[in-house]
Amino acid sequence: MTNDLVHNEASSDVGERIAALNAVVRQLSEDAQWLREEAKRLRIQHARTRLGSRMPLWFLLQLQLEELPVRVFEPEEVRYVSVLTATGLVEAEIGALEATARYTPSRAATVTRITEHGHAEIARIEDMPEPAPASTAA
Repeated sequence: MTNDLVHNEASSDVGERIAALNAVVRQLSEDAQWLREEAKRLRIQHARTRLGSRMPLWFLLQLQLEELPVRVFEPEEVRYVSVLTATGLVEAEIGALEATARYTPSRAATVTRITEHGHAEIARIEDMPEPAPASTAA
């Protein structure tokens, strides 16, 4: 009978330890997810400083953070989508205004996905080394 009590106490202790370990694993998993998201955000922020904030490639980096499809209305962003679509980096539907002139700019675009080429370009941008500082020596 004493042996049964020791066994039940040991089983209870093991169960508590397993529950505690599961809680630690869950917290570590949440922390790892946050760290992955933060690293991605920082890589994009870093790439932005190298690309500038008004370029189609910067817009591509922003798109990877969005839940697709993404609809854009700003004329500049619609132009970026047009360039990214023409270069095969994204797939998008670009709607035109009612034709009143020979060329009428689009007013809306819906990005449906980033292509494999687009993801490869994102990886290339994120792995791009820092430019060497300009020499001040004469």
